[in-house]
Amino acid sequence: MAIANALAFLLYLCCSVVLIRQFVKRDLNQPAAILPIGLMTTLALIFHAFHLFFVMDAAGGWELSLMTMLSIIAWLMAFMAMIGGFKWQIAHPGIVVYPLVAFILMMVFEVPASSTKRLTDPALEWHILLSLTAYSLLTLAALQSVILALQEKQLHQHHTGGWLRRLPPLQYMEKTLFQLLIAGFVFLSAGLLTGFIFVDNFWAQNLAHKTVFSILAWVIFAVLLWGHYRHGWRAQTAVRWTLAGFLLLLLAYVGSKIVLEFILKVG
Repeated sequence: MAIANALAFLLYLCCSVVLIRQFVKRDLNQPAAILPIGLMTTLALIFHAFHLFFVMDAAGGWELSLMTMLSIIAWLMAFMAMIGGFKWQIAHPGIVVYPLVAFILMMVFEVPASSTKRLTDPALEWHILLSLTAYSLLTLAALQSVILALQEKQLHQHHTGGWLRRLPPLQYMEKTLFQLLIAGFVFLSAGLLTGFIFVDNFWAQNLAHKTVFSILAWVIFAVLLWGHYRHGWRAQTAVRWTLAGFLLLLLAYVGSKIVLEFILKVG
């Protein structure tokens, strides 16, 4: 289990170094060396999946600790980044995503699981999978919004050279942001709906605060998407609303898990 985690960590780290080096030094007219990156990422995803399988197998089912759930979110983000890399090879999403995934795997190794909670109702698997997919997509949207903000700031200051030339056009970056937001919003809506259907007694399971923050995040993303398509909200407005919604999700899941598992030790 630890070996699979370590191999995945090293491969993600190698991918990060290669992608950053290519982004900084490569001539824009030269084709990207996408095959080695794709191979390394595939191997990283395989070892990462093995690690998750060993954790679940040892737990005898879904292991619901914060570190395990973050590891699943990281796997989903890495997979999405790999797919996105085939579409835009110059500014590969893995430049930002893979270092974050590697950091999460390092945390998984360093911080032992402090929760003994297991999934007892198979129907909740759909709720968990939908919710984790939503978190993954909306985390990517938050990262995209930060890059978009930096890109727009550089353009307003008339800095059009260097790393800025290697990014997709601003319109493409905005379009990608809203594609991630729409997909994340759909999965978040489905996750909340299945939670209301399958989860019983939110208070007894210490889920009330998580639910409240998640609903607030859902409202933020709903208003943002409505404002975008009704009033043309974009750029800095989209960035602020995206980061506000993501912060609420962070409080909903990571914040509540830290309090329950590491402080109150009831997770």
